[in-house]
Amino acid sequence: MKLAWLARALAGVLRPGASSRLAAAILTPLLELAGPRRATARKNLSIVLPEAPPEEIERLVSETYAHIVWTGTEFLALQRDPAQVLDWVDAQGSEILDGLVGRGAILVTGHVGNWEITAAWLAQRGYKVTAIVREPGDKGERGLIEDMRSRAGVRCLPKTASMTGAVSILKSGEFLGILPDQHGGRNGIMAPLFGVQTSTSHGPAFFAYLTGRPLVPIFSRRVEPFRHRIRIAPPIQWERSATRDGTILRVTTLVNKSIEDMILEAPGQWLAQHRRFREIY
Repeated sequence: MKLAWLARALAGVLRPGASSRLAAAILTPLLELAGPRRATARKNLSIVLPEAPPEEIERLVSETYAHIVWTGTEFLALQRDPAQVLDWVDAQGSEILDGLVGRGAILVTGHVGNWEITAAWLAQRGYKVTAIVREPGDKGERGLIEDMRSRAGVRCLPKTASMTGAVSILKSGEFLGILPDQHGGRNGIMAPLFGVQTSTSHGPAFFAYLTGRPLVPIFSRRVEPFRHRIRIAPPIQWERSATRDGTILRVTTLVNKSIEDMILEAPGQWLAQHRRFREIY
């Protein structure tokens, strides 16, 4: 609850400019000093960039902590006026989404760049999008994030909700946002990511198979604080194989390839602290 109170207080005072730079200047070294899951971040980035020297990996680990701080700072600063996100984003490929309005699509992205800004930009631009999210266990934190996302116009569907809700969203011609870059757990399927067979969420592939709606990757990268470049890629091309399971594995592998491209574009802006490759460490 104390964290929720602090976040709400910061949302009332943070603005793009001096106040945000001051907050980041204070919080970044504190977070890096605490170093939560530093070893995990180091291992993940070494898998992503196997030829990178140790000093480059350490530089990127430090960059990920600064990125986490700026991700939160930007999201809090957005609360004063969510429409300002339209000025923060330079989008490429918007015509792809415009052509799918009313038809529905599965938007695939990852915890790369500021995913909260990406969702807010989609909502503020007028796209009807619902994001499948993993809810925090803490009730106060969960309520805070729900309120802030709602204020930005982002609708959410808990990951634990029935799949019929997600299917209904797609069949109604709206967009469904999924971030499948984290470990799939016991319900995932084994698929390659950076050469590692690892449990992967098959949600994007399953919904594409079930509804026939296209899978559209969205890449996000912070150019500088409060300046983001979002790139909407053409839909992933896939074909049905002899079996449903075979098709879902094939499509999941293609989705993972799009996730690899996102991470490689900005490895220091990936949430590398997540235990993504649990099978090998």
